[in-house]
Amino acid sequence: MGASSFFALCSGLVVLAPSSGAFAQLMAEPVSRPVTLAFIGPPPASRTTYQVPDHLEVGNQMFDGSLSGFRTYLDTTRATNPQLFSQLDPQVRELESKATAARGVAVAGMAVGLFSGVYAVAGRKTCNEPPITDPNFAADTQAWGACNSDNGTHIATFMLLGVGSFVLGWIGWYALSPSRSDVLNLVNAHNRISPEPIRLQLGYDPTNRLALGGVSTAF
Repeated sequence: MGASSFFALCSGLVVLAPSSGAFAQLMAEPVSRPVTLAFIGPPPASRTTYQVPDHLEVGNQMFDGSLSGFRTYLDTTRATNPQLFSQLDPQVRELESKATAARGVAVAGMAVGLFSGVYAVAGRKTCNEPPITDPNFAADTQAWGACNSDNGTHIATFMLLGVGSFVLGWIGWYALSPSRSDVLNLVNAHNRISPEPIRLQLGYDPTNRLALGGVSTAF
């Protein structure tokens, strides 16, 4: 090794030594910079849509804002105000009959739909595939194909009948059921003949004692 080469090697070691010491010192020193940790929690709960409850308020009593709630209130007047009860009871009975008929149509539609769905599967023919050794293989194969085709038609027909029955039952229930306007008409009829009016209370749930911005409306 020549003098010049030895001198260059020594110079390189002198240069690397401080760098290596600085690197070791840097690695030994604790990190002083702040570290931000992000914790990913569970996703926020899905929003629940609350329907503002409505109730019929008479004095200090509250009833559900429906036909059944009005019936409950009207029954309380049977002894205290028999004249009021006798005037409103026929109208309530008529609406209750409509509600009963609506439930009957819905149940009938569900029953027919369920029976049709079961029969679509259980009422299929038994189709036996002919073996290759069958002497009438061609004719029996054709009969087997026709049997499968009949089963397909059978299933499609009764499945459609079942779905149609469900839909018609729901439509009949919706059409025959007393509407909100029917209940409001009862409230109006009551307030025309009673000194103590019924008020429609919006935004209070007496079951959960939850107030959602109460609004009281008289009819």
